Amino acid sequence: MAKGLRFPIVLDLGTHNLRLIQVKSADPGNIVLQKFVSNDAPRELVVSTFIENPIMDATPVENALKSLVKTAKLGYENVLVLIPDHGSLINCLVAPPRYSRKEQEEAIREDIAPVMPLPIENWTIVHETVGRWEEDEITIALATIKSNLLEIGGLVQRCGLNPQAVDINFFNVSNLIEHYLTDSANKDKSIALVHLGNETTTMGVFKNGAIRTVLNRPIGAYDFTKQISKHFHVPETEAEQFKRNEVFFLPESSPEQEGLYNFTVVKSVFSALAREIFTGMESYLTKFREFTVQEVILSGGGGNFQNIQVLLAANLNCVVRPVGELFQVTTDNGPLDLAERNALAPACGALFRE
Repeated sequence: MAKGLRFPIVLDLGTHNLRLIQVKSADPGNIVLQKFVSNDAPRELVVSTFIENPIMDATPVENALKSLVKTAKLGYENVLVLIPDHGSLINCLVAPPRYSRKEQEEAIREDIAPVMPLPIENWTIVHETVGRWEEDEITIALATIKSNLLEIGGLVQRCGLNPQAVDINFFNVSNLIEHYLTDSANKDKSIALVHLGNETTTMGVFKNGAIRTVLNRPIGAYDFTKQISKHFHVPETEAEQFKRNEVFFLPESSPEQEGLYNFTVVKSVFSALAREIFTGMESYLTKFREFTVQEVILSGGGGNFQNIQVLLAANLNCVVRPVGELFQVTTDNGPLDLAERNALAPACGALFRE
């Protein structure tokens, strides 16, 4: 097992796929996995910030996890558990420094309470000050429903693993590409990270490796699948295959894109996604008095929609590149391809947690 890593085993509970990895070695930009297994996530695995105990039926989820652990041939090992970004409320507070921890906690609770769908005492809130901007501090807070943490922890334990912590995807992807965000070639650049998950999209902007803003929006890769399924009157499993095999986005920016029939089917979803990303970027530019975002890094399984980055680049007027270009992953079966790296980015990033 790799030495010096806080969490050498990571379980990623996605609403589309379940993934379990064990690392052999991890250096910035280059990861070697001892084990990597995955399977489809049961439809009963629901993660939500609006519902207490959201898993509709634990039995299929438990069986899928037990199969994953059995395939990986793991004993009762310590593990970091990742849940989708919409499993927690994310709050970015830019405010003058507080003089005590109590004052800081009160300011965070006051800022996040208005968007909580349940009473604040039902939540576990963790926070960290991640940098400064002018005279203000930038603090990131995550709020997760307590009963959901207990439910997930108990489920993982029953499947033969020992959960040590639960976290969301976005910030672990940022761990993964820290070497790139802090590279001297990117000094003074504003770089956005967009994690396109199955159900939601999280985007944040970094400058000199420090996060400035982050937000989560209720649109993801599954919205494309639902739209295709509805339009062609096919099951969602067929719609997923259609997404993989058919052309929706051209490989180069062209006026012909608008006339592509498949694109007209998903145009409304794509437009909503691009608008949400652009709104987040525009909010950052206004708040921090910046002029432009130079680059967008696209991560998550949703980023594997073939050539979607080409049209996003045209709409956002900046470079858009997949996160898988920034790191390599090798297993006993050889290197993982770009699509696998894009989807595995959060789990790989969790290996670099301190």
